[in-house]
Amino acid sequence: MYVSTRKRVKETELNMTPMIDIVFLLITFFMVVTEITRQDDIEDLQLPDVVASTPDDNPDPQRLVLNVKRDGSFWFGGARRNEQEVKDALAIEARLSRNADGISDRVVLVKADRRVRFEAIRKLIILCVDRNIRIWRLAFGTLPRKSSGPVAE
Repeated sequence: MYVSTRKRVKETELNMTPMIDIVFLLITFFMVVTEITRQDDIEDLQLPDVVASTPDDNPDPQRLVLNVKRDGSFWFGGARRNEQEVKDALAIEARLSRNADGISDRVVLVKADRRVRFEAIRKLIILCVDRNIRIWRLAFGTLPRKSSGPVAE
C-alpha cells in the first residue's frame, strides 16, 4: 500500500466581510465628525489679524464657540441665533463650572468678523457678565500669527 509522505497544505480563506464592515463604520464616523467640526466655522467670517496674539495650546473641545458675523448676528452650532438663545447657551455654559464666588471658570471662544461694529461685541460682553451668567473669561479668535523671522527679546 502506498502512503503519501507529503503533508497536505490547508488553504486558508480570508473572510473580508468584517473588514468591510469596519471600513464603512470608520468612513461614517469621520463623515459625522467632520460635519460637527464644520458647524463652528463660517466661510465668510474674516477674523482680525493682530500682532500680539497667543495661540491656545490646550483648548477645551467642549467649549462654546460663538461666531459674530459682519452684520452683528450671532451664530453657534451651525445656525443663526437670536439674543435670547445666546443668553440661554451662555447660562448653560456657565452652570458647567462655577467657583466659590459663583463665577464661571469656563472660557467662551468668540470668533468675530473684523468688520463687525463693536456694538455687537459689547452686547455679547454684557450678556456674559449678567448676574445670572457671570462668565468672565472670553477668548477672541484671530488669524494665526505669521512668523516674520526671529523675535528680539
